[in-house]
Amino acid sequence: MAVEVEAAEDADADEGFVHPIFRVAPAEDIGSDTLGNYRYQAEVAAQICVALLTQDFVEAVVCEWHEDFVVSYAGGSVELVSVKHRGKRRNPWNVADLCKDGGLAHLFDRWRACDGLSNVRLRLATNAGLTTGKGGATTLKAMCGPDPRITSGVDDMASAVAQYLLKVRWKQPYATIPEVPQVSRLADIAIPDGFTDLVKLFFAALHIDDELPSRRHITDVNLQSLLIPAIATLQRDHVDVEATYRALIERIEQSNRDESDRGQLAVYIADPTRVLHSVQIQQRIARRRLTKATVLDTFVSSRSIAPTFARGQLPIVAPGGGNLRKKMARGRIPADEAAHAERLRSAWYVAWSQHRSGLAGDTTELANASYEVLDTVFACREQAEEQAPDGAPYGRRMNQLMTRLLTPDLLGVGLPFPVNGRHLRGLAYQLCDDCDFYFSDVFDPSEEEAS
Repeated sequence: MAVEVEAAEDADADEGFVHPIFRVAPAEDIGSDTLGNYRYQAEVAAQICVALLTQDFVEAVVCEWHEDFVVSYAGGSVELVSVKHRGKRRNPWNVADLCKDGGLAHLFDRWRACDGLSNVRLRLATNAGLTTGKGGATTLKAMCGPDPRITSGVDDMASAVAQYLLKVRWKQPYATIPEVPQVSRLADIAIPDGFTDLVKLFFAALHIDDELPSRRHITDVNLQSLLIPAIATLQRDHVDVEATYRALIERIEQSNRDESDRGQLAVYIADPTRVLHSVQIQQRIARRRLTKATVLDTFVSSRSIAPTFARGQLPIVAPGGGNLRKKMARGRIPADEAAHAERLRSAWYVAWSQHRSGLAGDTTELANASYEVLDTVFACREQAEEQAPDGAPYGRRMNQLMTRLLTPDLLGVGLPFPVNGRHLRGLAYQLCDDCDFYFSDVFDPSEEEAS
């Protein structure tokens, strides 16, 4: 990112001498700019993710590296979105630039890869303006969509766009754009039969949005105009808005990291009946798919301790529990403490059921947390045994130590959602019910009646 000269001048006034190197804006850092563009794409996707919270007609966002994401709507339609940021020093988009650098060639290729299905819509989203005048990009925008505002001159515009796409094809290997001989003049490019008609169908599926905030302003716009009102609509209390937004962007960027088979994803989302590599494709889509539940999982509480039950969650009784009751009875743990242990086991059950993604990573995260919880439980048992007289029950003391030592600070590997000590004790009690530890000597719970 360029360093503003004004900033250097302010520093000069405050600090005295400033080396001349800091008075000159450096050349653009391509790597930083690329990272900035990826972050901008994530922030544009975040706008749709926030809409998931309050708009029922939006079902999911599927992030695709470079595509840049797909919006899935109720009713089965999908929208492929290409995001293009343009710096303030660049001119507005003209039609040629939209085809070459603005993503229209790529969108056309993705649309054709989906066989031009009627449920596939396309959107080019950018912060830059469009050129005006006859044949300008503003005119192209008005010709797009199922109900275009301009219907005269469409044939000429479609022919021009067709020739621009064919020219792009000379240097970029888009499989669905035909190859034609290279010529020196654009007007001399020979358009294959039927290609202009395809371009007009492309117009009908396309929407051009040139009113996005710039990279500099999009975070504030998303926070003030979208996320804060959505939180208010949901009546969510104690939400750290900025931390939640950061967590959402990180979640979107995480969904963007797997580049494998990216071309197949849009095809499969548009037509789920395809069976080519279906299992692998479903898994990749699941890793990239963001739903209302996914977005809610990124909410960060402004409280220092996570609540045991999130707002609106109803406590329910977890299945099982017989082994836990027998083990606590054998360990001479009072009935009221045993009943509380059952409630905490249910609290953990609700939290895990609400936040687990259903993917293979859940097993790893739960295993890692379980190992650390069990390490602490065994340490509590060892200390309780040492403190108890020879042969005396130590279960109650062990349970007391668990209450004191099972805290979120314990976990060296975090769970994918905020937890408090009650959640961790609930997990411990579930592990006890699974017979991973005892509050007494080992015995067979199946041969003993619960007291």
